Amino acid sequence: MLQIFRRLYVLPAVLLPLFCFAIAADGPFEGTQPVPADYQEGFSRVTEQESRELLAKLVEGEMSGRGTGQEGYLHAARWFAGQLEACGFKPAGDNGTWFQNMPFIRMNTVPDQCAFRVGETAGVTGEHLGISTWSGAFTESLPVSFVVLGEKSPEIAEGAFSGRLLVVQGRGRLTPENEWILRGKPACMLLVQQEARVRNETVNQNETAPSAFPSATVVRSAANALAGLCGVSPTIFPEGDAAESLIVSSTQPVNCQLTLEREPIDVPNVVGWYPGSDETVRNEHICIGAHLDHLGAQRGEVYPGADDNGSGSAAILQIAQAIHANPLKPRRSVLMMAFCAEERGLLGSKFYANNPLKPLDDMICMLNIDMIGRDEEKENEPASENRNSIHLVGSQLESTALHKLIEAANQHVGFVFEYDEETTVAYRSDQASFAEKGIPVSFLFGGFNPFYHKTTDTLEGINFSKIANAARLNYLVLMMASEHGRFEKDVKKEAPKP
Repeated sequence: MLQIFRRLYVLPAVLLPLFCFAIAADGPFEGTQPVPADYQEGFSRVTEQESRELLAKLVEGEMSGRGTGQEGYLHAARWFAGQLEACGFKPAGDNGTWFQNMPFIRMNTVPDQCAFRVGETAGVTGEHLGISTWSGAFTESLPVSFVVLGEKSPEIAEGAFSGRLLVVQGRGRLTPENEWILRGKPACMLLVQQEARVRNETVNQNETAPSAFPSATVVRSAANALAGLCGVSPTIFPEGDAAESLIVSSTQPVNCQLTLEREPIDVPNVVGWYPGSDETVRNEHICIGAHLDHLGAQRGEVYPGADDNGSGSAAILQIAQAIHANPLKPRRSVLMMAFCAEERGLLGSKFYANNPLKPLDDMICMLNIDMIGRDEEKENEPASENRNSIHLVGSQLESTALHKLIEAANQHVGFVFEYDEETTVAYRSDQASFAEKGIPVSFLFGGFNPFYHKTTDTLEGINFSKIANAARLNYLVLMMASEHGRFEKDVKKEAPKP
């Protein structure tokens, strides 16, 4: 197992605090009640300016979109651990470190060893290609068949594409294991997809069976360019799904060069522990978390992930600072986690829930924050209508007492809670991994917007007041929960799974 994250265990001084200094805050929303004196100092240390500075660090520079398994995520995890250390947290990961390592398989193209040329002209370069399920190196000159699969796949003979390059666009999620493709037995295949679907690097938790022949994904524009070089219509592959199937074969040889690499790696959750002030209940703890990862760098473009989920990661660091600054410490302990691989299917939080470093029976609740940096924006619902609204998800699934405690804390913050995403996102962020274990949870979620999973999710347009107030709210919830103790599980409701 390649331990690429072993370097994380040493935290250089340069990574230590960026933010444990008081800055004047803009404060909670209008119409709120004064914060209890016992929590006031920590509460007042959460500022909009601090939200901005932390988020800028997470979005700009060497973190490069914080892709799970990428160098940028390594930088982010190491930096995040340094921030926790600066605010009095203790490492709670593997072997006394800050990190709970999780095994993955990384697949990536080698762009300078990938091209599909006609003569000296490349119709498809390495920047146009993405991973499939095959790894290795392939070099061959092949005739090519261009295929568009419509509502009904055409009849073909066994081995119809034997000895040929198959460039194929299908409906839905076409794979090399498709029965129709396997019947055709191509020597090599390019799966045509829309640009956003083609990733030149990814990590997976489980080993995937490789395809029986070399294969990769390719952006539609490049596939059309290759078709044009072969004397076929340069618009053969449509933007959407085709109704009718089409097969066009060419005798023009294509020089194929394809190299995809596969390697095992470890990727960490970041895990910090703030011991409770009351040693009689110190084993009981509140977990607060946010996913640190985003989509990273793909085919030369960076997906910054300012809202998703730089905003939540910044907010929980502000909560760590508030805990450290406040004279009254949490009576019960705090487990703070920055999860990896949420974008890959909640893998980091699922791994912790199945391999806990502290007993799950002692986790009294889990508070998750994800995408609270932008105002919800839908058709017929402009962002300007949602400056102080936020979705409160999952808090009513297990415990009435937890939900009421959050409502009480919100009297000092002033969010307008919305509940219309309860059925759509309850299983789409990390609190779901803990709810499935019967732990009372809450999930603060700002709502969907046009920047979701796009390269335009930058600092521009971020609502820093929403980030700061999400931190203020969950700081109060955490402090109040640390006094309350275990929550009665009296609801036993399940959100519908998608």
